[in-house]
Amino acid sequence: MASERAYSAAMQRGAGLVVVMLASLGILMGCSDDSGDPAALPTATITVTETAPVIEPEVEPTPSEDADPYAPNVGERALKIGDTRVGQAIRTTLKGVKYPYPPDYAREPDAGNDFVGLELEQCFDKDAQVDPEYPDTTTYNGDWVILDPQGFEYGGDGSSWSDWPSPKFPESVTLNPGRCYKGWVSLQAPKGTKIASVVWRPGGTETAEWLPKG
Repeated sequence: MASERAYSAAMQRGAGLVVVMLASLGILMGCSDDSGDPAALPTATITVTETAPVIEPEVEPTPSEDADPYAPNVGERALKIGDTRVGQAIRTTLKGVKYPYPPDYAREPDAGNDFVGLELEQCFDKDAQVDPEYPDTTTYNGDWVILDPQGFEYGGDGSSWSDWPSPKFPESVTLNPGRCYKGWVSLQAPKGTKIASVVWRPGGTETAEWLPKG
């Protein structure tokens, strides 16, 4: 009997060990992948980081080396009244336009016209080289015309008096380096003319035009 009890106890201990081993095996199998292959490795997760593209700043266009800084200020390069036309040695400014410009004693416009007053300033660069044989001279009223919106021109007839308007622009005098010359010249235009632009044509060459502000 004692041997039977010892055998029975040993069998119970063996059965318990088998249960524990089977349970451990079940846990291990549950951790394997769904394919049922215990040797299969877990699938690795790969994270891809995308780098934003580098945006280069826009490069400002550089002026063409062939561009003439002294090209005529007409059309798209036209000036506004009060601006200065910069030439190679002379700076010319149309400072203001007065229309109608008031007449003076014995200074009356032709019938049906009004005077147009142009306030001018011309400065000769102090470092300008003067050719004694061909000295630079100031403008005069015959170099100037006004245009209406239809493109009709008025003035430029050289009809200013020698002492009027006042203060009179010193027309056709020799420019001295570093000096500025200021004053008014007068033109004529039909009464009620709308001034679209003022054009300067020294020596017959269209060099600059000024547009009303606004």
